[in-house]
Amino acid sequence: EDRDDCTVIDVPSDCIGYITGSRRATLGSMEEEWGVLMFFMNKGGEKARGRNSTEMLVIFGPKRARRGAELKAMSGIETKSPGTFTRGVREKFNDVKDFDTDRIVFKDDELS
Repeated sequence: EDRDDCTVIDVPSDCIGYITGSRRATLGSMEEEWGVLMFFMNKGGEKARGRNSTEMLVIFGPKRARRGAELKAMSGIETKSPGTFTRGVREKFNDVKDFDTDRIVFKDDELS
């Protein structure tokens, strides 16, 4: 997790199958779309157990590609388990001249 060439997402245990897909189809599709390598990694080789447990999804590749794959995975997790990433989120803007992601919060009536 202390490396600058990978991104780690904590995926709730009830979303792992949804994000992986049948025979790894969903992960493979994201890897192909974004040009990254993605896999689940457990601490100590143990499986996620229990209602609030998570597994780490590790994404390797260029920074922009990792962020795209991360956002796509986060979107899938939000679809399966609403509020995982969006609960309590606030707007965030960055004016630094480097790669970053801004957040804009939309009201329900602003979405189609």
